[in-house]
Amino acid sequence: MKEQYKYVKNLIDKDLRNYLTSFSLSEPIFTPDVVVPQSHSTHSKDYIIYKHLLHFLKPRIEKETSLSLKPIYCYSRLYLEGAKLVKHKDRPSCEISVSLTLNFSYVDKKYKWPLCIENLPIVIKIGDGVIYKGCEVQHWRPIFTQPKPSWHHQVFLHYVNKNGPYEHLKEELTTEIANENKNYLDSLIDTNL
Repeated sequence: MKEQYKYVKNLIDKDLRNYLTSFSLSEPIFTPDVVVPQSHSTHSKDYIIYKHLLHFLKPRIEKETSLSLKPIYCYSRLYLEGAKLVKHKDRPSCEISVSLTLNFSYVDKKYKWPLCIENLPIVIKIGDGVIYKGCEVQHWRPIFTQPKPSWHHQVFLHYVNKNGPYEHLKEELTTEIANENKNYLDSLIDTNL
């Protein structure tokens, strides 16, 4: 992938989007998110449905990026009033990332809530996604200002290039593997000081 990011239309169809959102809203799967207060989230290691989504969309993401990819993890987040994603770059496990809008419900039907990549605000329409180099580009979201009962359901798909510097990372199927990936990356930081 030569670009820092790429907008992709119709990444996921309506029936699958609605199924995932319905499942996520009806099941008590979300836990409070430590990175984004005023939101709830879940990791694919905890719910196989999101692991399957990561693998299901891999061929499409490979086509869009012209890369051979290794799935690492999927993360589902339900943003609520007051949620804010601070400006950051992702860990190497997110070398190639996808931010996919599943659904949202806003009190103000004209409200637009962008994902900002570098200094460019991008409004991702329902069913569309943005593929970006997660550990290279700064990205964030401003405060979600819609009042209750508004919400925004976003899914993040994370891959590494099979021929890249992080190809040795493992898919995060368990907490142990997720910690192993993090510990390996921490050791790299320690040895490069």
